[in-house]
Amino acid sequence: MKKYLIGIDGGGTKTHGVISTLEGEVLSEAFKGSANFQMLGVEMVAKLLVGLIYELINSANCKISDVELVVIGITGAGREKDKERIYAGIIDYAKVENLPLPELIIETDARIALEGAFMGEPGVILIAGTGSVMFAKDVNGQIHRVGGWGRFLGDEGSAFVIGREALRAVAKYVDGRGRETILKRLIFEEFNLADLMQIVSEIYLGKFDIAKVAPIVMKAAELGDEVAIKILDDACVELLAHIEAVLKKAEFGEKVNLALIGGVLQSDNYVSRKLRNMIAQGFPKINLVNPASSPAYGAVIYGKNLIKKQKGNA
Repeated sequence: MKKYLIGIDGGGTKTHGVISTLEGEVLSEAFKGSANFQMLGVEMVAKLLVGLIYELINSANCKISDVELVVIGITGAGREKDKERIYAGIIDYAKVENLPLPELIIETDARIALEGAFMGEPGVILIAGTGSVMFAKDVNGQIHRVGGWGRFLGDEGSAFVIGREALRAVAKYVDGRGRETILKRLIFEEFNLADLMQIVSEIYLGKFDIAKVAPIVMKAAELGDEVAIKILDDACVELLAHIEAVLKKAEFGEKVNLALIGGVLQSDNYVSRKLRNMIAQGFPKINLVNPASSPAYGAVIYGKNLIKKQKGNA
């Protein structure tokens, strides 16, 4: 009987799923909305993920019993308790709806992105989107992580922190205790503000996405605003520190393949250009590469390797 694997990348903006043979041949893929269970709640995201699993099974014209493993890499699942929460939520929802499920593995979205970027081979990924984190697989197959401590303790170089620092700079400027900056005008125009207090209330109610301020900071830097340039230079220094730290942790060979991932690093902007230059000048052994495949396919690779390992130990 033919068996299948499902890989899912549950991101903050969209969720991407693929179904493949055990050999890794992709049969079908599908997309859903955000899988951020920290923001949307476990029940809503569990419903989305179970629905995606069944959509993929139907599109491949197979049965749920034909799927050997489902690997879900999901945003916000960096801690074991969070993995357990979303796992339990999926199982509970499926039971209520009387829907059988294959074996499930819950991982972080960064972990599966690492597998996808290098097709399971050694390499390093630096992610800077809404948040930031670095994952690496060394020549011995060991996994190393730097950063990823969340917006209160970390996420340096991310869109969230860039946006937060810009709003702090504007608040200081409004008070008269900070440097003059065109960030005030640009932010007020973009969000149709008459007063900064309008944003403050929305931030504490969770109704304002601070990360959306980051593109405005990029624009201000291009216009020569010194406050914006300082914020972005600091972001580059912090991201470079992630790279320095991970290279000290393990052996990656003579050349280190590094993929830059996430909206801050994959689009053409002040930070991505400056960081690439800093890497080229400071780390000659690093080879900047594009990700070989998607995080969703990385989940498939993760599943393939896990099955292979289980069969080898059987």
